[in-house]
Amino acid sequence: MFPKRDRRALRASISVVIPAYNCELTIKETLDSVLRQTVPPDEVLVLNDGSTDRTAPILDSYTPGITVLSQRNAGVASALNVLCNHAQGDLIARLDSDDIWHARYLEVQLRMFEEHPGAVAYFTGHLNFVGYGDYKWKSDPYEQSAEIQVIAPLQFLKSYNSAPGPFMCMSHCCVPKSVFASLGDQPFKLRMAEDLYFFNLVAPSGSIIFLPKPMTAYRVREGSLSSDRLLLTQAEVRAFELLTEHYESISDPGLRRVFRESFATKRRVHAKVLLGAGQARLARAQLVRSISNSLDALSLAKSLRLLLLSYLPSSLQPRWPSSQREL
Repeated sequence: MFPKRDRRALRASISVVIPAYNCELTIKETLDSVLRQTVPPDEVLVLNDGSTDRTAPILDSYTPGITVLSQRNAGVASALNVLCNHAQGDLIARLDSDDIWHARYLEVQLRMFEEHPGAVAYFTGHLNFVGYGDYKWKSDPYEQSAEIQVIAPLQFLKSYNSAPGPFMCMSHCCVPKSVFASLGDQPFKLRMAEDLYFFNLVAPSGSIIFLPKPMTAYRVREGSLSSDRLLLTQAEVRAFELLTEHYESISDPGLRRVFRESFATKRRVHAKVLLGAGQARLARAQLVRSISNSLDALSLAKSLRLLLLSYLPSSLQPRWPSSQREL
């Protein structure tokens, strides 16, 4: 008969990391969703990024069940870099301070990690909801029928940069500690679009695992940074600028081509938002640069068409996107 062993010793360890800034209205529900997991995490690290509201005393009320770190406000990328460097688990699960996990989220993630140990990231599905307070699942997503998908780097890069819906944020994603270790001390950059930077950085390194069961509730809030399309699309362009040297050093021509086409697309999207904000000169500069990013015939045609439209009288131009995302 085998000796009894601690349950956690039989599995990979899990670290939960949560960047927190002025989240007094939502952090309690977020932490409660972590603490009611059927597979409990081995550590929960929360970084108070210079909050000026009641976030700090709320976090203190959860100790010693969580470990609270603090710094002067430096933005989410800085907070995530600190958290991921501190985390000791084999698998790092990031959760934003306003999102909520289903009680079996970590159980599902752990199973994917153990069944596909060579992947660089593991996603579940998610759903969106509006408002404050907790989220109650109308049905149990764990019981839904869904097949695990193994997504190759090139396929993920295409999907993520053209239709990122299933992979829109990291609250429904876990990443092995070994992947973060291979990326150095700053796997995240920028105050916005830090996820875009990270996933484009890590995409060439291995497969992505995706189980399309909505195990995370993503809270959509008016006034959040991501609701400002102008700032967000500007940050996305900046993220691709920072990634250019990395991709130019990659030997796979397919990955380089998709990155360049995606970069051109990001510039066109930013240009449309700039046109909607009445900043035609800056929009045209983005469109000209998009041509240098990719000389693919279709990409070139799209950029030239938008450039031409930008010079038409305003009455003849299409309705450009608003700089603010509608809820």
